This record gives sequence, structure tokens and C-alpha cells, in this order.
Amino acid sequence: MCATFAMMAAGLTGCGVFQKQEKVSVDQAGHVATATIPETQGVIDKVLYGEWVAMDINGQAVVGDERPYIIFENSLENPFIVNVYANNGCNILNGQMSVTPGGKMSPTSQLLSTMRMCPDAPYEMGFNLAVNNVKTYSLEKAGSDYILYMRNAEGTPLLTLRKSGIEFVNGAWTVARINDNTVPEEVEMQLVIDIPELKIHGNAGCNTLNGAIFIDPAKQNAIQFKNLATTRMTCPFIALEQSLLVALEEVETASHGSDSKTVLLKDQSGKTVIELIRLNLRNEE
Repeated sequence: MCATFAMMAAGLTGCGVFQKQEKVSVDQAGHVATATIPETQGVIDKVLYGEWVAMDINGQAVVGDERPYIIFENSLENPFIVNVYANNGCNILNGQMSVTPGGKMSPTSQLLSTMRMCPDAPYEMGFNLAVNNVKTYSLEKAGSDYILYMRNAEGTPLLTLRKSGIEFVNGAWTVARINDNTVPEEVEMQLVIDIPELKIHGNAGCNTLNGAIFIDPAKQNAIQFKNLATTRMTCPFIALEQSLLVALEEVETASHGSDSKTVLLKDQSGKTVIELIRLNLRNEE
């Protein structure tokens, strides 16, 4: 297979075809292009790698917080072969898939599975059949997220999965506004949002803050803050601190602000309840 790809590369784009692609082509409808070798490798590098959570399996909507998922990783042996690690709700599956131009995707062999017996795994059989029978795929960009459609040879959808694009919220932030109130400069209200670890911590303006993060797999641009706890000191800005805690508990989604330095945390209605600025950027021009 490697020789075949090498011949394709030489015939189409020359020696530079396997260089990392910096951009992914997305049309006005949000479809991600995968028609050529460079486009396909760009999509693999920039979009496909990572964790995808199941939304639909063989026409059955997936519900609940604990859902089957697939992780695609670099195989290091061929730019169009990806390692696959998956959880079907009970057992772990491992294997590889070929991803080639024209939206082709298929397992290189039957995915191996652990053999646990689970009393409640409603998606296990359908998920196993789906991942082992996929022949084509397509991708769409939805806000900051991506949607992956995996289909059989007839084009029937087998799996629909979502990859969260909430990583732009990761990092250290200064709280600039809470609802309609600007946070005074002298208040050191700073948060560290750790997406990989799903944790939040920082200074709430007076007390130390810690909590957990939940990313709803069924909602676009989702982020929620749970189990928030603080120390119990009293200070002049305690009322402002309380308003921050209430606002954090109301957050449902996140979006980019007016530029790459700001993030808006929004409630269920879409109202901005917290505006964040990357830490120390207030003093930058």
C-alpha cells in the first residue's frame, strides 16, 4: 500500500506531498474537503486525530453522559493509516483504518476487542458492526466542533460522531466582565481552565477556587463547570466573587470573543455571563 501511495504522490504533487498541511479546506456549507492527497492528509493531521464521541449508531440516537467513542492517532508507518482505539460502552477495541482521498475509510483488518460481559451496554453490538463495516466518511464543521459521518459501501450512515473543539478555552485567563459588570483592575480574579484534565482552578477574587469541567457530547461548543468549591475567607470583593460563582454555574457554552485573546462564556439562553481575557493581555497593545 505504501508503494501505491508513493506513486500517487509522485504523479500528483511531487516530493512535498507528505509535508504537514497547515490549513483544512471548508466550504460555505461547512463540509471539509478530502478529494486530493494534500487535502486528505491535512484533514487527518488537523481534524481526524483525537477523540470522537458517538451521537448516532445505525440510526439510533445515543444518549447519556457515558457514550461510545473512537480515538484516532498517528500510526507512524503511513500518512494514510491511522491507529484506532475505541470504547463501545463495555469493551475496548483496537486496530487501524485506512483513510484515503475521495472520502474512503475502512479497517485494515477486523478490530480486536476485549471480552468483558456487561449487564448494560445497549450500543455495544451496533457499534462493533459499524466500525468494522465502514467504507466511506465525510466531515462537517459545526461552530468550533466537527461532525464525522462513517458510512457503509452503500452510503448508509453507520456512525455519527462529534469532536469537541472547545480547546480554545484551555489556558489561564483574567475575568474581565461578569454579566454587565466590569471587574475592577485591582481585583485579581484569574482562572485556569484545564480542558485535557477537565478541571478549573484559580483565584475567584478573594478565595481559591477549584472545580470540575463537563463537556456535553450532545451540545455544540459545550462546557459546564461542576462541583465548584472555594476557601472561606472574607474580603471587600466577596459579593463580586459570589456573582462569579453563580455565573460559572450558569455556563453552558463558549465562543470566541472579538479577537483570539477573548472568550465568552454563555448561559443556556446564549447570553454572555462571563468574558475572559488571556492572562496579562490587558497590558498588551
